[in-house]
Amino acid sequence: MRQAFLILLVLVVFFLLRRKSTPRARRRAPGDDRPERMVECARCGVNLPISESIRARGRYYCSEDHRERDA
Repeated sequence: MRQAFLILLVLVVFFLLRRKSTPRARRRAPGDDRPERMVECARCGVNLPISESIRARGRYYCSEDHRERDA
């Protein structure tokens, strides 16, 4: 019985530490349930959230590589 309790305790501590070390997704303000604006990459045409895009010269890109290639 004592061994089972120790194993359970170790597992609980492990999961709590793991949960704290995992980065959480960016949270929006409470009550802000509006969808995020999507933009299209000027190079390849993929759609992505504006927060993940790279803006240069008034255009949006999905990666730094595409921004440099479209210069």
